[in-house]
Amino acid sequence: MKKIIKVALIFVLFLSLTSMTVHKFYVSVNQIDFVPKKKALEITSRIFIDDLDLALEKKFKKKVYLATSREISDSKELLQKYFDEKFSIKVNGQQKQINFLGKEVEENVLICYFNVKDVSKVASLEIKNTVLMELYEQQHIFHTTILGQKQSVLLTNGNTVGVLKY
Repeated sequence: MKKIIKVALIFVLFLSLTSMTVHKFYVSVNQIDFVPKKKALEITSRIFIDDLDLALEKKFKKKVYLATSREISDSKELLQKYFDEKFSIKVNGQQKQINFLGKEVEENVLICYFNVKDVSKVASLEIKNTVLMELYEQQHIFHTTILGQKQSVLLTNGNTVGVLKY
């Protein structure tokens, strides 16, 4: 009986190990906060440097070398152009300009800072994000805090737009 159980366990283990495939996980984590005193949305995005660097290279046909000593001088402008094309927000049904403020590095992650000005109140947010989706099965997690109310939305290649109501 023990021999049969051992053989069955080895068989199940073999099947489970051979049927698994390795898959890299592509995700960005984003935070959107409404700051009533500033009448603005403040946005922080965390995205892997190497993935974003590759996307910029493919889009603009030149190496950008993000977060290295070789980073090109117009990287901020290229990032703004790329994000303008791939990332948008509607507040209360009205399209808003997203301003790329800057970036910093934390290990292998680029932290990008944005804001949206002239927002006096937020009843709804429509977030569209296709960053890196031309390269990968990318996922974008958005956490929002609007007047103390927290909500989240997950955007994927199959669902690039999320609407949150407050």
